[in-house]
Amino acid sequence: MHIRTMKIGKVLFWLSLLAWFLLAIHANVKMTQSKNAQNTEPPFSLIYRLGDSTQRLTGFYENERLIFCLPGCIEMEDVSCSLNSEYNIKMDGITFCDGSKLDSIKEDMEYEALLFGTNGSDENIQERISVIFMRGSRIPCIRLDTTSGNLEYIHEEKGNFENGILQIWKADGQPDKIMKVKKISGRGNTAWDAIKKSYTIKLEDAADILGMGMAKTWILNANYYDGAYIRNQIGFEIARKGGIAYVPEEQFVDLYINGEYMGLYQLMEKIEAGKNRLDIGNDYLLEVDYMERAVLEEYILLENQQPLVIHAPEKERDINKVQAFFDRFQNSIEAGNVPSQNINMESFAKMFVMEEILQDMDFGYSSHFMYLDMDAEILYDGPVWDLDNTMGRGITKEAVSLYVTDYDLPYNNISRWYAVMYEQEDFRNMVREEYKNNFRESIVGLLETGIKEKTEMLAASVKMDEKRFCVPRSVFMPEASWEENIEYLESYLEDKLCIMDECFLEKDVQEENEEEFILPELQVQERPMEIDESAKDESAKQEAGNPATVTGFIAKNSLLFLLLGLSGTGIVLSCRNKKIGL
Repeated sequence: MHIRTMKIGKVLFWLSLLAWFLLAIHANVKMTQSKNAQNTEPPFSLIYRLGDSTQRLTGFYENERLIFCLPGCIEMEDVSCSLNSEYNIKMDGITFCDGSKLDSIKEDMEYEALLFGTNGSDENIQERISVIFMRGSRIPCIRLDTTSGNLEYIHEEKGNFENGILQIWKADGQPDKIMKVKKISGRGNTAWDAIKKSYTIKLEDAADILGMGMAKTWILNANYYDGAYIRNQIGFEIARKGGIAYVPEEQFVDLYINGEYMGLYQLMEKIEAGKNRLDIGNDYLLEVDYMERAVLEEYILLENQQPLVIHAPEKERDINKVQAFFDRFQNSIEAGNVPSQNINMESFAKMFVMEEILQDMDFGYSSHFMYLDMDAEILYDGPVWDLDNTMGRGITKEAVSLYVTDYDLPYNNISRWYAVMYEQEDFRNMVREEYKNNFRESIVGLLETGIKEKTEMLAASVKMDEKRFCVPRSVFMPEASWEENIEYLESYLEDKLCIMDECFLEKDVQEENEEEFILPELQVQERPMEIDESAKDESAKQEAGNPATVTGFIAKNSLLFLLLGLSGTGIVLSCRNKKIGL
Protein backbone atom coordinates (compact mmCIF):
# COMPACT_ATOMS: atom_id res chain seq x y z
CA MET A 1 0.00 0.00 0.00
CA HIS A 2 1.43 3.33 -1.05
CA ILE A 3 1.69 5.81 1.82
CA ARG A 4 1.42 9.57 1.43
CA THR A 5 3.38 11.17 4.20
CA MET A 6 2.59 14.85 3.89
CA LYS A 7 3.00 16.38 7.32
CA ILE A 8 0.52 18.54 9.14
CA GLY A 9 2.81 21.50 8.57
CA LYS A 10 2.28 21.21 4.82
CA VAL A 11 -1.45 20.92 5.32
CA LEU A 12 -1.35 24.06 7.43
CA PHE A 13 0.68 25.81 4.77
CA TRP A 14 -1.89 25.06 2.12
CA LEU A 15 -4.69 26.03 4.43
CA SER A 16 -2.88 29.28 5.14
CA LEU A 17 -2.91 29.97 1.43
CA LEU A 18 -6.62 29.30 1.37
CA ALA A 19 -7.17 31.55 4.38
CA TRP A 20 -5.23 34.30 2.66
CA PHE A 21 -7.41 33.93 -0.40
CA LEU A 22 -10.57 33.87 1.69
CA LEU A 23 -9.66 37.12 3.35
CA ALA A 24 -8.85 38.65 -0.01
CA ILE A 25 -12.36 37.74 -1.11
CA HIS A 26 -13.70 39.01 2.18
CA ALA A 27 -11.95 42.34 1.76
CA ASN A 28 -13.31 42.66 -1.75
CA VAL A 29 -16.82 42.03 -0.50
CA LYS A 30 -16.39 44.59 2.25
CA MET A 31 -15.36 47.15 -0.36
CA THR A 32 -18.44 46.31 -2.41
CA GLN A 33 -20.61 46.63 0.68
CA SER A 34 -19.08 49.99 1.49
CA LYS A 35 -19.89 51.24 -1.98
CA ASN A 36 -23.44 49.96 -1.78
CA ALA A 37 -23.89 51.53 1.64
CA GLN A 38 -23.42 54.93 0.05
CA ASN A 39 -26.70 54.48 -1.81
CA THR A 40 -29.72 56.06 -0.25
CA GLU A 41 -32.53 53.92 1.05
CA PRO A 42 -34.33 52.21 -1.85
CA PRO A 43 -37.23 54.40 -2.98
CA PHE A 44 -39.74 51.59 -2.59
CA SER A 45 -40.22 48.15 -1.09
CA LEU A 46 -42.57 45.29 -1.98
CA ILE A 47 -45.64 43.99 -0.17
CA TYR A 48 -47.07 40.50 -0.63
CA ARG A 49 -49.07 37.94 1.33
CA LEU A 50 -47.91 34.52 2.46
CA GLY A 51 -50.71 32.50 3.98
CA ASP A 52 -52.50 34.79 6.43
CA SER A 53 -49.60 37.21 6.90
CA THR A 54 -48.52 40.32 5.02
CA GLN A 55 -44.81 40.52 4.26
CA ARG A 56 -42.60 43.45 3.35
CA LEU A 57 -39.48 42.88 1.24
CA THR A 58 -36.60 45.33 1.11
CA GLY A 59 -34.41 45.29 -1.98
CA PHE A 60 -30.62 45.40 -2.09
CA TYR A 61 -28.16 47.05 -4.46
CA GLU A 62 -25.84 45.01 -6.67
CA ASN A 63 -23.62 46.88 -9.12
CA GLU A 64 -25.86 49.93 -8.73
CA ARG A 65 -28.97 47.93 -9.61
CA LEU A 66 -31.83 47.48 -7.15
CA ILE A 67 -32.67 43.77 -6.79
CA PHE A 68 -35.82 42.26 -5.29
CA CYS A 69 -35.80 38.50 -4.60
CA LEU A 70 -39.24 37.00 -3.99
CA PRO A 71 -40.16 33.51 -2.74
CA GLY A 72 -40.95 31.02 -5.49
CA CYS A 73 -44.56 30.59 -4.39
CA ILE A 74 -45.37 34.28 -5.02
CA GLU A 75 -46.80 35.52 -8.33
CA MET A 76 -46.05 39.07 -9.48
CA GLU A 77 -49.78 39.80 -9.71
CA ASP A 78 -49.94 39.36 -5.93
CA VAL A 79 -47.14 41.86 -5.27
CA SER A 80 -47.62 45.60 -4.73
CA CYS A 81 -45.15 48.44 -4.25
CA SER A 82 -44.83 50.51 -1.10
CA LEU A 83 -43.28 53.93 -1.76
CA ASN A 84 -40.89 55.37 0.80
CA SER A 85 -41.56 58.96 -0.31
CA GLU A 86 -44.25 61.17 -1.82
CA TYR A 87 -42.97 60.51 -5.33
CA ASN A 88 -44.37 58.06 -7.86
CA ILE A 89 -42.41 55.51 -9.88
CA LYS A 90 -42.63 54.87 -13.61
CA MET A 91 -41.40 51.57 -15.09
CA ASP A 92 -41.88 50.41 -18.67
CA GLY A 93 -44.10 53.43 -19.31
CA ILE A 94 -46.46 52.58 -16.45
CA THR A 95 -46.84 54.78 -13.38
CA PHE A 96 -46.92 52.99 -10.03
CA CYS A 97 -48.32 54.72 -6.97
CA ASP A 98 -48.18 53.59 -3.38
CA GLY A 99 -50.06 50.26 -3.25
CA SER A 100 -50.06 49.66 -7.02
CA LYS A 101 -49.98 46.04 -8.15
CA LEU A 102 -46.95 44.91 -10.14
CA ASP A 103 -48.92 42.50 -12.34
CA SER A 104 -47.40 43.93 -15.54
CA ILE A 105 -43.82 43.41 -14.34
CA LYS A 106 -41.87 40.42 -15.66
CA GLU A 107 -39.27 38.47 -13.72
CA ASP A 108 -35.54 38.69 -14.50
CA MET A 109 -35.94 41.76 -16.72
CA GLU A 110 -34.00 44.93 -16.01
CA TYR A 111 -36.23 47.98 -15.81
CA GLU A 112 -35.34 51.65 -15.69
CA ALA A 113 -37.38 53.08 -12.82
CA LEU A 114 -38.01 56.82 -12.79
CA LEU A 115 -38.74 58.47 -9.47
CA PHE A 116 -40.63 61.61 -10.36
CA GLY A 117 -43.09 64.39 -9.60
CA THR A 118 -45.23 65.47 -6.67
CA ASN A 119 -48.98 65.81 -6.49
CA GLY A 120 -49.41 63.89 -9.72
CA SER A 121 -46.88 65.89 -11.75
CA ASP A 122 -44.59 63.90 -14.02
CA GLU A 123 -42.08 66.72 -14.16
CA ASN A 124 -38.81 67.01 -12.31
CA ILE A 125 -37.43 63.47 -12.39
CA GLN A 126 -35.62 62.97 -9.10
CA GLU A 127 -33.79 59.70 -9.71
CA ARG A 128 -33.20 56.99 -12.29
CA ILE A 129 -32.40 53.49 -11.07
CA SER A 130 -32.18 50.06 -12.65
CA VAL A 131 -34.45 47.48 -11.02
CA ILE A 132 -34.65 43.69 -11.39
CA PHE A 133 -37.40 41.52 -9.90
CA MET A 134 -36.49 37.87 -9.31
CA ARG A 135 -38.44 34.87 -8.04
CA GLY A 136 -36.96 31.82 -6.36
CA SER A 137 -37.50 28.09 -6.78
CA ARG A 138 -40.51 26.21 -5.48
CA ILE A 139 -38.89 25.47 -2.15
CA PRO A 140 -39.87 26.39 1.43
CA CYS A 141 -39.07 29.87 2.68
CA ILE A 142 -38.17 31.13 6.14
CA ARG A 143 -38.59 34.57 7.67
CA LEU A 144 -36.56 35.34 10.77
CA ASP A 145 -37.08 38.58 12.68
CA THR A 146 -34.61 39.59 15.40
CA THR A 147 -35.63 41.67 18.41
CA SER A 148 -33.32 44.51 17.37
CA GLY A 149 -34.55 44.48 13.78
CA ASN A 150 -31.01 43.97 12.42
CA LEU A 151 -28.03 41.59 12.53
CA GLU A 152 -25.35 44.04 13.62
CA TYR A 153 -24.81 42.62 17.11
CA ILE A 154 -24.95 39.00 15.95
CA HIS A 155 -22.42 39.70 13.20
CA GLU A 156 -20.00 41.52 15.52
CA GLU A 157 -18.91 38.24 17.16
CA LYS A 158 -19.82 34.63 16.54
CA GLY A 159 -20.84 34.14 20.18
CA ASN A 160 -23.32 37.01 20.17
CA PHE A 161 -27.01 36.19 19.96
CA GLU A 162 -30.51 37.62 20.02
CA ASN A 163 -34.00 36.22 20.28
CA GLY A 164 -36.79 36.69 17.77
CA ILE A 165 -39.60 35.13 15.75
CA LEU A 166 -39.32 32.39 13.12
CA GLN A 167 -41.95 31.84 10.43
CA ILE A 168 -41.83 28.99 7.92
CA TRP A 169 -43.84 28.39 4.76
CA LYS A 170 -43.94 25.23 2.68
CA ALA A 171 -43.00 25.19 -0.99
CA ASP A 172 -46.61 25.86 -2.01
CA GLY A 173 -46.82 28.93 0.23
CA GLN A 174 -48.90 27.31 2.95
CA PRO A 175 -47.76 28.16 6.50
CA ASP A 176 -45.83 25.47 8.35
CA LYS A 177 -44.89 27.02 11.70
CA ILE A 178 -44.50 30.28 13.59
CA MET A 179 -42.26 30.02 16.66
CA LYS A 180 -40.47 32.04 19.28
CA VAL A 181 -36.69 31.88 18.99
CA LYS A 182 -34.65 31.87 22.18
CA LYS A 183 -31.30 32.29 20.49
CA ILE A 184 -30.12 33.25 17.00
CA SER A 185 -26.34 33.07 16.71
CA GLY A 186 -23.58 32.58 14.18
CA ARG A 187 -21.81 29.30 13.56
CA GLY A 188 -18.79 27.99 11.68
CA ASN A 189 -15.09 28.70 11.94
CA THR A 190 -13.30 29.92 8.82
CA ALA A 191 -16.76 30.01 7.24
CA TRP A 192 -17.81 32.64 9.78
CA ASP A 193 -15.53 35.12 8.00
CA ALA A 194 -17.56 34.74 4.80
CA ILE A 195 -20.01 37.48 3.93
CA LYS A 196 -22.80 34.89 3.73
CA LYS A 197 -22.90 33.44 7.23
CA SER A 198 -24.39 30.30 8.73
CA TYR A 199 -26.60 30.46 11.81
CA THR A 200 -27.76 28.31 14.71
CA ILE A 201 -31.37 28.73 15.82
CA LYS A 202 -32.50 27.58 19.24
CA LEU A 203 -36.27 27.64 19.72
CA GLU A 204 -38.01 28.30 23.02
CA ASP A 205 -40.03 25.10 22.51
CA ALA A 206 -39.28 22.05 20.40
CA ALA A 207 -41.03 22.03 17.03
CA ASP A 208 -41.38 19.69 14.07
CA ILE A 209 -40.18 21.85 11.18
CA LEU A 210 -41.10 20.74 7.65
CA GLY A 211 -41.64 17.18 8.87
CA MET A 212 -38.07 16.70 10.14
CA GLY A 213 -39.04 15.82 13.73
CA MET A 214 -39.39 17.64 17.04
CA ALA A 215 -36.30 19.51 18.21
CA LYS A 216 -35.22 22.86 19.62
CA THR A 217 -31.95 23.43 17.78
CA TRP A 218 -31.66 23.86 14.02
CA ILE A 219 -28.90 24.87 11.62
CA LEU A 220 -29.14 27.33 8.73
CA ASN A 221 -26.17 26.28 6.60
CA ALA A 222 -24.95 28.81 4.02
CA ASN A 223 -22.96 26.37 1.82
CA TYR A 224 -21.06 29.48 0.82
CA TYR A 225 -17.77 27.87 -0.21
CA ASP A 226 -19.39 25.01 -2.12
CA GLY A 227 -19.69 26.37 -5.64
CA ALA A 228 -22.11 23.54 -6.49
CA TYR A 229 -24.31 24.20 -3.41
CA ILE A 230 -25.40 20.55 -3.15
CA ARG A 231 -22.47 18.60 -1.70
CA ASN A 232 -24.01 18.41 1.77
CA GLN A 233 -27.35 17.32 0.36
CA ILE A 234 -26.10 14.58 -1.94
CA GLY A 235 -23.61 13.37 0.67
CA PHE A 236 -26.39 12.99 3.23
CA GLU A 237 -28.53 11.26 0.61
CA ILE A 238 -25.82 8.71 -0.23
CA ALA A 239 -25.21 8.06 3.48
CA ARG A 240 -28.90 7.67 4.28
CA LYS A 241 -29.56 5.26 1.41
CA GLY A 242 -26.40 3.37 2.36
CA GLY A 243 -27.85 2.64 5.79
CA ILE A 244 -25.66 4.90 7.93
CA ALA A 245 -27.57 5.62 11.12
CA TYR A 246 -28.78 9.06 12.24
CA VAL A 247 -27.97 11.01 9.08
CA PRO A 248 -29.32 14.56 9.58
CA GLU A 249 -32.40 15.55 7.62
CA GLU A 250 -32.26 18.77 5.62
CA GLN A 251 -34.15 20.94 3.15
CA PHE A 252 -33.18 23.89 1.01
CA VAL A 253 -34.98 27.14 1.86
CA ASP A 254 -34.96 30.76 0.77
CA LEU A 255 -34.07 32.80 3.86
CA TYR A 256 -35.35 36.28 4.73
CA ILE A 257 -34.16 38.09 7.85
CA ASN A 258 -35.85 41.28 9.03
CA GLY A 259 -37.54 41.67 5.65
CA GLU A 260 -34.34 41.34 3.62
CA TYR A 261 -33.45 38.44 1.33
CA MET A 262 -30.41 36.64 2.75
CA GLY A 263 -29.84 33.85 0.25
CA LEU A 264 -30.34 30.16 -0.44
CA TYR A 265 -29.77 28.15 2.74
CA GLN A 266 -29.97 24.57 3.89
CA LEU A 267 -32.11 24.05 6.99
CA MET A 268 -30.56 21.10 8.80
CA GLU A 269 -30.89 19.03 11.92
CA LYS A 270 -28.03 19.42 14.34
CA ILE A 271 -26.00 16.36 15.29
CA GLU A 272 -26.92 15.94 18.94
CA ALA A 273 -28.14 13.18 21.24
CA GLY A 274 -31.92 13.13 21.57
CA LYS A 275 -35.08 11.21 20.81
CA ASN A 276 -35.59 12.74 17.36
CA ARG A 277 -31.90 13.16 16.58
CA LEU A 278 -29.31 10.56 17.67
CA ASP A 279 -31.45 8.29 19.82
CA ILE A 280 -28.50 6.68 21.62
CA GLY A 281 -29.75 6.86 25.21
CA ASN A 282 -26.83 7.35 27.58
CA ASP A 283 -24.19 6.36 25.04
CA TYR A 284 -21.31 8.76 24.47
CA LEU A 285 -21.52 11.01 21.42
CA LEU A 286 -17.95 11.74 20.29
CA GLU A 287 -16.30 13.91 17.66
CA VAL A 288 -12.75 14.11 16.35
CA ASP A 289 -12.02 17.82 16.13
CA TYR A 290 -9.29 20.44 16.17
CA MET A 291 -7.86 21.45 19.53
CA GLU A 292 -8.91 25.09 19.31
CA ARG A 293 -12.55 23.96 19.20
CA ALA A 294 -12.17 20.97 21.50
CA VAL A 295 -11.11 23.17 24.43
CA LEU A 296 -14.60 24.67 24.54
CA GLU A 297 -16.01 21.30 25.63
CA GLU A 298 -14.90 18.23 27.56
CA TYR A 299 -12.54 15.98 25.64
CA ILE A 300 -9.98 13.22 25.90
CA LEU A 301 -6.67 12.93 24.05
CA LEU A 302 -5.70 10.07 21.80
CA GLU A 303 -2.12 8.82 21.95
CA ASN A 304 -0.75 11.49 19.61
CA GLN A 305 -2.58 14.32 21.42
CA GLN A 306 -5.44 14.42 18.92
CA PRO A 307 -8.59 15.49 20.81
CA LEU A 308 -11.82 13.52 20.92
CA VAL A 309 -14.69 15.74 22.06
CA ILE A 310 -17.44 14.34 24.30
CA HIS A 311 -20.78 15.92 23.34
CA ALA A 312 -23.08 13.60 25.30
CA PRO A 313 -24.35 12.50 27.74
CA GLU A 314 -24.60 15.83 29.53
CA LYS A 315 -24.74 14.19 32.95
CA GLU A 316 -23.15 11.18 34.62
CA ARG A 317 -20.12 11.08 32.37
CA ASP A 318 -17.16 8.94 33.26
CA ILE A 319 -14.38 10.55 31.25
CA ASN A 320 -11.77 8.22 32.76
CA LYS A 321 -13.65 5.19 31.44
CA VAL A 322 -13.80 6.72 27.97
CA GLN A 323 -10.08 7.49 28.09
CA ALA A 324 -9.29 3.95 29.25
CA PHE A 325 -11.41 2.46 26.45
CA PHE A 326 -9.59 4.41 23.75
CA ASP A 327 -6.19 3.71 25.29
CA ARG A 328 -6.87 -0.03 24.99
CA PHE A 329 -8.50 0.38 21.59
CA GLN A 330 -5.60 2.34 20.15
CA ASN A 331 -2.94 0.08 21.66
CA SER A 332 -4.56 -2.83 19.87
CA ILE A 333 -4.76 -0.96 16.55
CA GLU A 334 -1.15 0.24 16.79
CA ALA A 335 -0.10 -3.36 17.30
CA GLY A 336 -1.83 -4.25 14.04
CA ASN A 337 -4.76 -6.01 15.70
CA VAL A 338 -8.44 -5.16 15.19
CA PRO A 339 -10.35 -5.26 18.51
CA SER A 340 -13.47 -6.61 16.79
CA GLN A 341 -15.16 -7.30 20.12
CA ASN A 342 -15.17 -3.52 20.73
CA ILE A 343 -16.27 -2.40 17.26
CA ASN A 344 -19.58 -2.44 15.46
CA MET A 345 -17.97 -3.64 12.26
CA GLU A 346 -20.98 -2.91 10.05
CA SER A 347 -21.00 0.79 10.99
CA PHE A 348 -17.25 1.05 10.34
CA ALA A 349 -17.58 -0.69 6.97
CA LYS A 350 -20.37 1.69 5.94
CA MET A 351 -18.43 4.77 7.02
CA PHE A 352 -15.30 3.43 5.30
CA VAL A 353 -17.18 3.35 1.99
CA MET A 354 -18.84 6.70 2.65
CA GLU A 355 -15.59 8.47 3.48
CA GLU A 356 -13.97 6.86 0.45
CA ILE A 357 -16.68 8.35 -1.76
CA LEU A 358 -16.33 11.77 -0.15
CA GLN A 359 -12.52 12.17 -0.01
CA ASP A 360 -13.12 14.76 2.71
CA MET A 361 -10.30 17.29 3.16
CA ASP A 362 -11.06 17.26 6.91
CA PHE A 363 -11.25 13.46 7.13
CA GLY A 364 -9.89 12.27 10.46
CA TYR A 365 -9.29 15.80 11.76
CA SER A 366 -12.68 17.45 12.15
CA SER A 367 -16.41 16.62 12.16
CA HIS A 368 -15.85 12.86 12.37
CA PHE A 369 -18.56 11.57 14.71
CA MET A 370 -18.80 8.28 16.59
CA TYR A 371 -20.82 6.99 19.51
CA LEU A 372 -19.72 4.63 22.25
CA ASP A 373 -21.88 2.17 24.16
CA MET A 374 -19.84 2.23 27.35
CA ASP A 375 -21.80 -0.57 29.03
CA ALA A 376 -21.18 -3.00 26.17
CA GLU A 377 -17.83 -1.35 25.29
CA ILE A 378 -18.74 -1.16 21.60
CA LEU A 379 -17.79 1.76 19.34
CA TYR A 380 -20.02 2.80 16.41
CA ASP A 381 -18.81 4.92 13.49
CA GLY A 382 -20.86 7.84 12.10
CA PRO A 383 -22.92 9.78 11.21
CA VAL A 384 -21.54 12.10 8.51
CA TRP A 385 -21.42 15.89 8.89
CA ASP A 386 -19.99 19.03 7.28
CA LEU A 387 -19.48 17.89 3.70
CA ASP A 388 -18.53 21.18 2.02
CA ASN A 389 -14.89 20.14 1.52
CA THR A 390 -15.65 16.83 -0.18
CA MET A 391 -16.09 15.18 -3.58
CA GLY A 392 -13.33 16.96 -5.45
CA ARG A 393 -13.25 20.06 -3.30
CA GLY A 394 -10.13 19.84 -1.19
CA ILE A 395 -6.40 19.24 -1.17
CA THR A 396 -6.81 16.13 -3.34
CA LYS A 397 -9.17 17.24 -6.09
CA GLU A 398 -8.95 14.18 -8.32
CA ALA A 399 -10.58 10.87 -7.44
CA VAL A 400 -8.05 8.37 -6.06
CA SER A 401 -8.14 4.81 -4.77
CA LEU A 402 -8.24 3.97 -1.05
CA TYR A 403 -7.98 7.58 0.05
CA VAL A 404 -9.15 6.75 3.58
CA THR A 405 -6.38 4.24 4.30
CA ASP A 406 -3.65 6.61 3.19
CA TYR A 407 -4.49 10.15 4.32
CA ASP A 408 -1.70 11.67 6.45
CA LEU A 409 -1.18 8.20 7.89
CA PRO A 410 1.52 9.09 10.45
CA TYR A 411 -0.84 11.59 12.13
CA ASN A 412 -4.42 10.71 11.26
CA ASN A 413 -5.91 8.28 13.77
CA ILE A 414 -9.09 7.50 11.81
CA SER A 415 -7.07 6.76 8.68
CA ARG A 416 -4.78 4.49 10.73
CA TRP A 417 -7.77 2.63 12.16
CA TYR A 418 -9.26 2.14 8.69
CA ALA A 419 -5.90 1.03 7.28
CA VAL A 420 -5.43 -1.67 9.93
CA MET A 421 -9.03 -2.86 9.58
CA TYR A 422 -8.71 -3.03 5.81
CA GLU A 423 -5.80 -5.44 6.19
CA GLN A 424 -8.30 -7.95 7.57
CA GLU A 425 -9.93 -10.05 4.85
CA ASP A 426 -13.29 -10.19 6.64
CA PHE A 427 -13.45 -6.40 6.84
CA ARG A 428 -12.45 -6.03 3.18
CA ASN A 429 -15.27 -8.34 2.22
CA MET A 430 -17.70 -6.28 4.31
CA VAL A 431 -16.55 -3.08 2.60
CA ARG A 432 -16.97 -4.63 -0.83
CA GLU A 433 -20.47 -5.87 -0.01
CA GLU A 434 -21.49 -2.50 1.43
CA TYR A 435 -20.31 -0.70 -1.68
CA LYS A 436 -21.93 -3.16 -4.05
CA ASN A 437 -25.28 -3.53 -2.29
CA ASN A 438 -25.86 -0.24 -0.47
CA PHE A 439 -23.82 2.64 -1.89
CA ARG A 440 -23.05 2.16 -5.57
CA GLU A 441 -26.65 2.53 -6.74
CA SER A 442 -26.92 5.98 -5.13
CA ILE A 443 -23.91 7.28 -7.06
CA VAL A 444 -25.28 5.86 -10.31
CA GLY A 445 -28.67 7.42 -9.61
CA LEU A 446 -27.16 10.83 -8.96
CA LEU A 447 -25.18 10.69 -12.19
CA GLU A 448 -28.12 9.50 -14.28
CA THR A 449 -30.86 11.87 -13.10
CA GLY A 450 -30.41 12.88 -9.45
CA ILE A 451 -28.03 15.82 -9.81
CA LYS A 452 -29.91 17.14 -12.84
CA GLU A 453 -33.20 17.05 -10.93
CA LYS A 454 -31.69 18.85 -7.95
CA THR A 455 -30.11 21.58 -10.05
CA GLU A 456 -33.30 22.14 -12.04
CA MET A 457 -35.26 22.49 -8.81
CA LEU A 458 -32.77 24.96 -7.27
CA ALA A 459 -31.81 26.97 -10.36
CA ALA A 460 -34.01 30.02 -9.72
CA SER A 461 -32.96 30.30 -6.07
CA VAL A 462 -29.29 29.82 -6.96
CA LYS A 463 -29.59 32.67 -9.45
CA MET A 464 -31.00 34.92 -6.68
CA ASP A 465 -28.29 33.84 -4.25
CA GLU A 466 -25.59 34.70 -6.80
CA LYS A 467 -27.06 38.19 -7.15
CA ARG A 468 -27.09 38.63 -3.38
CA PHE A 469 -23.47 37.50 -3.02
CA CYS A 470 -21.78 38.34 -6.31
CA VAL A 471 -18.26 37.15 -5.46
CA PRO A 472 -16.35 33.91 -6.16
CA ARG A 473 -17.97 31.00 -4.30
CA SER A 474 -15.41 28.22 -4.44
CA VAL A 475 -11.93 28.85 -3.10
CA PHE A 476 -10.74 25.95 -5.22
CA MET A 477 -12.48 27.10 -8.42
CA PRO A 478 -12.94 30.85 -7.85
CA GLU A 479 -13.81 31.81 -11.43
CA ALA A 480 -16.10 28.86 -12.17
CA SER A 481 -19.82 29.35 -12.70
CA TRP A 482 -22.43 27.29 -10.88
CA GLU A 483 -22.91 25.18 -14.00
CA GLU A 484 -19.16 24.53 -14.20
CA ASN A 485 -19.06 23.58 -10.51
CA ILE A 486 -21.89 21.11 -11.07
CA GLU A 487 -20.12 19.68 -14.12
CA TYR A 488 -16.94 19.25 -12.10
CA LEU A 489 -18.83 17.50 -9.27
CA GLU A 490 -20.38 15.10 -11.78
CA SER A 491 -16.97 14.45 -13.33
CA TYR A 492 -15.51 13.65 -9.92
CA LEU A 493 -18.32 11.19 -9.14
CA GLU A 494 -17.93 9.51 -12.54
CA ASP A 495 -14.20 9.03 -11.92
CA LYS A 496 -14.77 7.88 -8.35
CA LEU A 497 -17.37 5.34 -9.47
CA CYS A 498 -14.90 3.81 -11.94
CA ILE A 499 -12.11 3.70 -9.36
CA MET A 500 -14.30 2.12 -6.67
CA ASP A 501 -15.69 -0.40 -9.14
CA GLU A 502 -12.17 -1.46 -10.01
CA CYS A 503 -11.10 -1.61 -6.37
CA PHE A 504 -14.16 -3.25 -4.82
CA LEU A 505 -15.85 -5.17 -7.64
CA GLU A 506 -13.22 -6.16 -10.20
CA LYS A 507 -10.20 -7.01 -8.07
CA ASP A 508 -10.12 -10.29 -6.23
CA VAL A 509 -10.07 -9.71 -2.49
CA GLN A 510 -6.73 -11.50 -2.27
CA GLU A 511 -5.14 -9.20 -4.88
CA GLU A 512 -5.56 -6.22 -2.60
CA ASN A 513 -3.20 -7.68 -0.03
CA GLU A 514 -0.24 -8.54 -2.24
CA GLU A 515 2.02 -5.86 -0.79
CA GLU A 516 3.07 -6.07 2.83
CA PHE A 517 1.49 -3.28 4.84
CA ILE A 518 3.57 -1.56 7.49
CA LEU A 519 1.82 1.00 9.64
CA PRO A 520 4.15 4.00 9.96
CA GLU A 521 5.08 5.17 13.41
CA LEU A 522 2.40 7.31 15.00
CA GLN A 523 3.54 10.90 15.32
CA VAL A 524 2.29 13.62 17.60
CA GLN A 525 -0.02 15.99 15.83
CA GLU A 526 1.47 19.44 15.51
CA ARG A 527 -0.55 21.85 17.63
CA PRO A 528 -1.00 25.38 16.29
CA MET A 529 -0.76 26.89 19.76
CA GLU A 530 -1.08 26.07 23.42
CA ILE A 531 -4.54 27.11 24.52
CA ASP A 532 -5.46 28.08 28.05
CA GLU A 533 -7.94 25.63 29.54
CA SER A 534 -9.88 28.63 30.78
CA ALA A 535 -11.13 29.04 27.22
CA LYS A 536 -13.74 26.45 28.11
CA ASP A 537 -15.45 29.16 30.12
CA GLU A 538 -16.26 30.97 26.89
CA SER A 539 -19.17 28.64 26.15
CA ALA A 540 -20.85 29.72 29.36
CA LYS A 541 -20.23 33.39 28.54
CA GLN A 542 -21.71 32.91 25.10
CA GLU A 543 -24.83 31.35 26.60
CA ALA A 544 -25.22 34.49 28.69
CA GLY A 545 -24.99 36.61 25.55
CA ASN A 546 -21.76 38.37 26.51
CA PRO A 547 -19.19 39.21 23.84
CA ALA A 548 -16.24 36.84 23.97
CA THR A 549 -13.05 37.93 25.68
CA VAL A 550 -9.81 38.29 23.78
CA THR A 551 -8.62 34.90 25.04
CA GLY A 552 -11.77 33.17 23.88
CA PHE A 553 -11.75 34.95 20.56
CA ILE A 554 -8.18 33.84 19.89
CA ALA A 555 -9.00 30.30 21.00
CA LYS A 556 -11.92 30.05 18.63
CA ASN A 557 -10.10 31.63 15.71
CA SER A 558 -6.54 30.57 16.37
CA LEU A 559 -6.37 28.31 13.35
CA LEU A 560 -7.29 31.15 11.04
CA PHE A 561 -4.80 33.51 12.72
CA LEU A 562 -2.09 30.89 12.53
CA LEU A 563 -2.80 30.19 8.89
CA LEU A 564 -2.37 33.84 8.05
CA GLY A 565 0.94 33.87 9.86
CA LEU A 566 2.10 30.71 8.15
CA SER A 567 1.49 32.14 4.69
CA GLY A 568 4.70 34.12 5.16
CA THR A 569 6.23 36.13 2.38
CA GLY A 570 6.74 33.41 -0.21
CA ILE A 571 4.25 31.18 -1.97
CA VAL A 572 5.32 27.79 -3.26
CA LEU A 573 2.89 26.22 -5.72
CA SER A 574 3.98 22.61 -5.38
CA CYS A 575 3.46 19.87 -2.86
CA ARG A 576 4.64 16.29 -3.13
CA ASN A 577 1.88 13.77 -3.82
CA LYS A 578 -0.83 16.44 -3.43
CA LYS A 579 -2.64 18.73 -5.81
CA ILE A 580 -4.73 21.71 -5.03
CA GLY A 581 -6.92 23.77 -7.32
CA LEU A 582 -6.78 27.52 -6.89
